[in-house]
Amino acid sequence: MTLNLLIKLPIATDIVFRSFCNNSFSGSHSQYGAANFGFKSISTTTRKYSDRSLYNLSANAEPQTLESKKSHFDVDLIQSFSVQKAGNAIVECEDIWNCVKHNPMVSVALSDGATESSFTREWARALVMAFTDRQLPWQEIYACATTWLLPLQTTWQQWLGQQDLSWFAKRKAGEGAFATFVSLEVFADLSWKSLAVGDSCLFVVRDCTLQKSFPLQNSHEFNNRPRLIGTNVKAANINISQIHGVAKFGDHFYLATDAIACWILKQIEANQDPWVKLEQIRTQDLFAKWVTELRDRHEIANDDTTLLCLKIQDETEVHCES
Repeated sequence: MTLNLLIKLPIATDIVFRSFCNNSFSGSHSQYGAANFGFKSISTTTRKYSDRSLYNLSANAEPQTLESKKSHFDVDLIQSFSVQKAGNAIVECEDIWNCVKHNPMVSVALSDGATESSFTREWARALVMAFTDRQLPWQEIYACATTWLLPLQTTWQQWLGQQDLSWFAKRKAGEGAFATFVSLEVFADLSWKSLAVGDSCLFVVRDCTLQKSFPLQNSHEFNNRPRLIGTNVKAANINISQIHGVAKFGDHFYLATDAIACWILKQIEANQDPWVKLEQIRTQDLFAKWVTELRDRHEIANDDTTLLCLKIQDETEVHCES
C-alpha cells in the first residue's frame, strides 16, 4: 500500500522476532510467495500462511467458551490470491495473511504494510500472526485492543534494537512501521466478529448480494491517508472498528486489501455484480492475469493486491467436494 502515513493499530501475542525460521507450510508455498492455497478446505487445527514466517511463534489453540456440541458446518477457504505491485518481486509484496482453524472456530487476518515506512512487511506479518496465534481469550481481544497491542509493540522495539542498521536506516525505522488490518472469526454457533483499521476490507455476501461492507462502505472513502496501526502509536490513540453478525450456510466472506476492495465497491456503485467475476477466478495465474488487465485499464491502482474468500458450507457438502 502506497500512502502518506497516518495511524493504524496492532495486535499482540507472545512473539519472538527472528531473522528467519522455517515454516512447516513452506512446501505448499506458492511461487508468488503470498496467498495461493487455492480451493482447499481448512483442516482442523490447520494453519495457512501467506509467507514464510520471520518469527518463532507460540501456536496454542485458544480455549473456547461456546457449547461443545457437534457443529455441522465448515468454513472453507476457497480463494487465497496475492499479486505484488507491477515492477516488484513477490518478496517485496507487503500484503500478509494467515488463516488458522481452532475447531470449531476459524481465525483469519489480513494486513497491508504502508510502503513509506521501514520494515512494513515484517510489521504486517507480526500483526497477523499475533492475532491468529494469540493465547488470549477472544473476549479480551474484542473488549480492549490494548491487551494485544502493547505486548506486540514492546517486543517489536526489542527486536528493532537488535538489528544492525546504518544511522540513516535506524533513524527512519525509529519513526515506526505502519499497516492496515482486517480480521474475521467464525464461531461454533455461526456467529462472527471482525476487527479493522484502515482500508483493507471485509465483504459479507449472501445469495450474491452484499450484506455488509466493513470498515468502508463506498469507494470515495479510499485515499492515500488511511488509518494505520503503528509500532510507536499509543494504544489509547488507536481507533479499532469492530462488527459482528450471524452467518448462514452459503454465505461468502471476502477479505481484500485496498486496491481490490475499492474496485468491488465501484462495481456495486455502478450497478455491476463483482461477485460473479470473483467466483470465476479459480487459480493464482488467472488472478494475476485479471489484476494486470485491470491495472492496464486503470480500473485499479498499481498496488499489492490480495483477495481471500471463505464460504460457510454444510459438512456433507464439503466432504462431497473434497
